[in-house]
This record gives sequence, structure tokens and C-alpha cells, in this order.
Amino acid sequence: MKLTEVFSRVTAEDELKWDLLLDKDEMRLQEGRLYGPRLSREICPKGLTPTPWATSQMCNRLGIPTAYFKRCPVWLQDAQANHFLHKEPEKGQSGRRSNGQSSTGERWLLRAKGDVLRGVLSDRYAKLNNADALCTLKPLVEDRFEVQWLSLTDESFHLRLTDPRLSRDILPGDRVIAGIHVANSEVGKRSVTVDAMVFRLVCQNGLIRLVKGKSLLHQRHVGLTPAYLKASLGRAIEDALIQSAGFMERMSWATRKPLGEVEKTLHALPVSQGVRETVRTSLLSEPKGQQETLYGLVNALTFTAQGLEPDERYALEAMAGTLLEHGGKGSIKENSPQTTERESGSPFQRELFE
Repeated sequence: MKLTEVFSRVTAEDELKWDLLLDKDEMRLQEGRLYGPRLSREICPKGLTPTPWATSQMCNRLGIPTAYFKRCPVWLQDAQANHFLHKEPEKGQSGRRSNGQSSTGERWLLRAKGDVLRGVLSDRYAKLNNADALCTLKPLVEDRFEVQWLSLTDESFHLRLTDPRLSRDILPGDRVIAGIHVANSEVGKRSVTVDAMVFRLVCQNGLIRLVKGKSLLHQRHVGLTPAYLKASLGRAIEDALIQSAGFMERMSWATRKPLGEVEKTLHALPVSQGVRETVRTSLLSEPKGQQETLYGLVNALTFTAQGLEPDERYALEAMAGTLLEHGGKGSIKENSPQTTERESGSPFQRELFE
């Protein structure tokens, strides 16, 4: 896939997307769909159907436990949401609009596609669409990098690029390439991030290197400007290539680093039992002589990651990078990436690490 193809696919996804800023008490939930005066008259007369992510964000803003809310019948969901949507403001908060009508004083940014509500965010949220991020990124990478992986979902965007000039064989016939991993979310699930990445050709694995437990660029969607993003991306890409090239040396060292008790090491991984079993199977598929090394374990983790959802995949690849960074020792969970914007809870980390 070419970068121009990535751009075409991303821009095509933008069709039917729209945003609206509304006062919280202008809205109501009816039969599970969100309505409002301007929504009904101008844009979406049949209301908006929230995605599971948007439902979680709405619950978070209303102070309703998401898991409980989703178990309730629709009529009870409507009643609870409408109660808190129109609840009087706390003492000291503004209770009047400029026209004198009652108001909760809170405004929500609704991000939608057609009649689907895909995000419920605060009015402070700085919008950065995936197409805008690509427009900023493209002149920095188009003459040098190759696309290795693209993931585009309703909640997040992941793009993996490699630099063919920065590669080496870790073992005979086992070539790795330095690169970068760029990610974003238009609906508050994660920050804009740039990470160092090493790509293994033989099995299409990707390994994320966090530096001191963090992405090289980790920008929340607050106070984000095009000029700041362009400068930050340029610096992060340069740093990522340096870090990726250095990590290839670490990978070579890991081929000679024994794990010790393999089962004990696998049991200590902070992942779910299902992920652990897949890692165990993947480890047995590594070449003889590497099934009991740190290199083998890291590759088993990154191979397992390919079968997960995009954000889960990123998290497991970053865990593998942390494991390699620390020589197979230390607390992986403490150094695992925090990828959400905290606009609402993210279930994937719980499923992956517990």
C-alpha cells in the first residue's frame, strides 16, 4: 500500500462525518437514540444512535456507571440519562444562558457520521481528524518510508511506516527494519502518538519501543494547533528512527539471552489466560534455539498481537518492547502504555492485562 492510497482511504471515510456543539440540557434520550432541537430540525430528525464507545463517554459525563447502564432496559436507560441531562447545576455553577433560559452550563461536542453518534466530548476538545494528521505527516515521510500496516476504525487510527535504509539481519534470513508508529483518535479514545517501531519481515511483527515508559510524542487533544503538530511530528520522527535503530541491537542481544524457566516467565506475564495460551503456542513456532530466549518470547508476543483489535495490538506490542528493554525483568504492567484520552474508560486494557 502506498501513502497516497492511505490518504485516499482516510479521506473517503470522512464522508458523512459532521460535528455539533450543544448545551447538555438541549438533548434527550428516547428509545436509546439521542435527540435535540437542532438535531431534529436541521440534521438528523430521527436522532442519533450512539456507538458503544459514545455510550461509554456519555455515561462518564453523566456520572452513570457504564457497565450498569448497558445492562438496563432501554426505557430505564432513557429515564436515567434524561434525569442527569437536565439536572440542575451544582451551587456556584452557571444556571442561565445569555437569553435567560435555564441551562446546566455544560456544552458537549457531538461527533457523528450519518445518524451514528461516534463521540461525546467536551467543548475543550481540540479536533484533529485523521486526514488532517496525514496532511501534516505526508511531506515528512513520503519520500523515505513504506507503509507496513494501516488500521482505521470508528475509534482509532494506526499507521506503521518503515525506512528500508535502516535494516539488518538479526539471525540468518531474519531481517528487521526501523520505523515509526503513528496513532490518533477522532473521538477521544487515545492521544496523538508517535513511537519508535521495529518491523520483523519474516512474520510481519511490529515491536513498539516506549522511551522511559512513554511515546516520543504524546499529545492530548487539548490546545493542539497545526503548527505545533507539524513541529512535534518532525522531531518525533527523527527521534523514533534513532531509537528504532538502537533497539535492533537490543534484539540481536536478545537472541543470546536465555529465559530460564519458560513456564514461570509465561505465567508472570500480565495478560489474560487466552492471550497467554496464544503466546505459548506462538513461542513453540519460533526456530529451535530461540524458543527459550528473550528474542523468542518477544516475537511470540508480537505475533500474538496481530490477532487482536488495533488498540489491544498496540498495547501488547508495547509490552513486548518493554520486556525487551528491561531484559525480561521488572514490572511490565507498570510500564504498559496508557492509550486512552480518559474521556471515558477503555475496556481493552482490562481484557488484555487481567
